[in-house]
Amino acid sequence: MVEREVESILGRKSIIELTPIIIKKKDTMDKICYFFDTDDNASPFDINMAYDAGFDIVIPISKMKAEYVPKLIQDAIFSRKPNAPTTFFIGGSDVKEGEKIAKAAKKSLVPPFECPIIIDPRGSHTTASAVVAMSLDIANRKHGIKNLKGKKVVIFGAGPVGRIAAILASKIGCNTFLVETWDKSNEDFIKKLAKDLTQEAGEGATEISGLFAPLIKQRFDIVKDADVIWSLAAAGVEILTQEWMEKLPGKKIVVDINLVPPYGIEGLKPKHKNDEIYPGIFGIGALALGRLKANSEGQILKEASNTKGLKIFDYNYAFTVAKELLKK
Repeated sequence: MVEREVESILGRKSIIELTPIIIKKKDTMDKICYFFDTDDNASPFDINMAYDAGFDIVIPISKMKAEYVPKLIQDAIFSRKPNAPTTFFIGGSDVKEGEKIAKAAKKSLVPPFECPIIIDPRGSHTTASAVVAMSLDIANRKHGIKNLKGKKVVIFGAGPVGRIAAILASKIGCNTFLVETWDKSNEDFIKKLAKDLTQEAGEGATEISGLFAPLIKQRFDIVKDADVIWSLAAAGVEILTQEWMEKLPGKKIVVDINLVPPYGIEGLKPKHKNDEIYPGIFGIGALALGRLKANSEGQILKEASNTKGLKIFDYNYAFTVAKELLKK
């Protein structure tokens, strides 16, 4: 209580008592997402997604390297209380460096200051998960194929998305072929990559076969007896033209993630979702996949923002999320 002398309107002085009112603020801490991006400029897509998912602050760090991780992470965690809402998101186009960053991040977390880590280099984990989950869903609901175990799946494109898709296909028992289409690559590269990916897929997974097919005729020969085709190469790379697609025998599910023309599969448009684009050939385009990918990333970010302690959100988790979203 504070006593203060004041002068009234009549000119007399009097004493009034002032009692301060203390308003206690809710004990909350900002949700902070540190976005480690290997590229020269951190991706606005992922920054926007993190804000829309509920993070109060998103701190992008571009040109990120694994050697920077321990200092940055430990500065971030030791300046906050244990179980503070801090998340580390690893992105960027350099997948190998991203893997090193993820390993370094796990090692740099010290109990009781552990935090969730999201691993999604250039969207590869959420995009590949959407491709595999939607293929499974369409095969089951529209074509009566309960699972893809033992089915021949051909993946065109050995970049970040193709690699994760190959691992997931291998894990669910597909007869998996990863095809390098870039003419400046070579057979030794893709065979070694396939061997490494098979090893990463782990015990119980099927072997991933690596093939080099820079020519369209080679690609056609590979997919003639395929059940599922995933066109996951870089934007603007046409994998199969209409001429070759019309020659394909049998029933097939074909997926193309390319949103920029020329599309990976001629005749397969971004808006297609199980449309019969050629006799017996059913296409799934980039827009249908994009919605599932974005929803998966959004849900993962929301979950991470509300997670206390260490939890890894990688392609295994993204695949589970994508499958659950398709059930709704």
